Amino acid sequence: MATMRAVRAHRRGGPEQLVYETAPRPRPGPGDVVVAVRAASITAGELAWDATWTDSFDGSGRERTPVIPAHEVSGVVVEHGAGVTAPALGAEVYGLIPFLRSGAAAEYVAVPAGILAAKPAGLDHRSAAAVPLPALTA
Repeated sequence: MATMRAVRAHRRGGPEQLVYETAPRPRPGPGDVVVAVRAASITAGELAWDATWTDSFDGSGRERTPVIPAHEVSGVVVEHGAGVTAPALGAEVYGLIPFLRSGAAAEYVAVPAGILAAKPAGLDHRSAAAVPLPALTA
């Protein structure tokens, strides 16, 4: 199994629960792409949300620990899942990862291809990773 480095939490809590460690590298499911993460952004209250820790928004679902936070991402597409042709391999992209999925505080993240957009040429990856949630809020 391929591995990567990631920031993960093995139990609920705040930032004190986060550890930098080796984790399995994600594989793309049908409709997914794998993005090599160049920058990620964590939302201020993310570690307190039930959706961070379970597979439901109200907390009634299955626990997903260990979790990888940071759902705003900017990076480069490096792998396609079944049925995916776009964005192209090598494309620079950014987006807001669905909150019921693993986040981008890692070297790689698997995400639905349809949630990504081309990274604006005038933004570096760090700036692009800070855009999705404020843009959605606006």
